[in-house]
Amino acid sequence: MKDEFALKTIGEVSRSLNIPQYVLRFWEKKFPLIKPIQKVKGRRYYSKKDLENLIEIKDLLYEKKYSIKGAQKVLENRKKLSENFKTDEIKNIIIKLKSVRDEIKRCL
Repeated sequence: MKDEFALKTIGEVSRSLNIPQYVLRFWEKKFPLIKPIQKVKGRRYYSKKDLENLIEIKDLLYEKKYSIKGAQKVLENRKKLSENFKTDEIKNIIIKLKSVRDEIKRCL
């Protein structure tokens, strides 16, 4: 049995998600966050993150009944929120570090 972090072929992903391989290739074109490693002869290998993204896309399209455009918007909005959250986190860390620096200067 493969390690859970091992790269998976398109066939393995297709079987695990119960989605035809041509649908996975189509989703690659429609959703830029799906980026399998493609070897010289065209064989695709999906990472754990790709698989997680594919599961989310499948849920949006098949369970929540979003259109392709709707699913793209949902994923793009999540990406923007994530980027903003990271930016805010970084700003807070910088503020805390400056505070610690100032405290150290006062002690010296």
